[in-house]
Amino acid sequence: MVAGNDNNVVGNNTLIASDLRIYRSDRGTLCVRVGAGTVYENIRVRRAFPLVHADRYIGFLHADGSELGLLEDPRGLDGDSAAVLEQELDKTYFLPIITEFYDLGEEHSVIYMEVETSSGSRTIYVRGYRNKIRALPGNRALIEDVEGNRYEVRNLDSFPKLTRDILGL
Repeated sequence: MVAGNDNNVVGNNTLIASDLRIYRSDRGTLCVRVGAGTVYENIRVRRAFPLVHADRYIGFLHADGSELGLLEDPRGLDGDSAAVLEQELDKTYFLPIITEFYDLGEEHSVIYMEVETSSGSRTIYVRGYRNKIRALPGNRALIEDVEGNRYEVRNLDSFPKLTRDILGL
């Protein structure tokens, strides 16, 4: 159910997982059926807190960017809806995890890294690392390279101190 403004609206645009069916149209666009039949087509989804609460607080937006509503907890979705939602979020939030640093250094104020990620080997260049490498809660870090790609580092303490020092962590 949508909390928002018609028969399915309660006031603050909160979506209720058990009242949603999420699927793809014949054209492949994301659709959301709310309650007994209100269908919204060409919907986009965004995480409200992609780094801290990636599994909660999912925003549903119309094609024009206006808000349909916020799903606080997607765990109540039916299996098919949950799978479609997860596929859509994975397309939007591609975030490889760095699992190993092979070579790491700095040259002309640019940090370069030869790394292994959950998506294969990469060479990453980071300029302005004080703004592009930041610690996250839970012993994690986020690295943004010169092309705008983002990478997550988990279990920071498992990496050598020198690696963490070069990264400014």
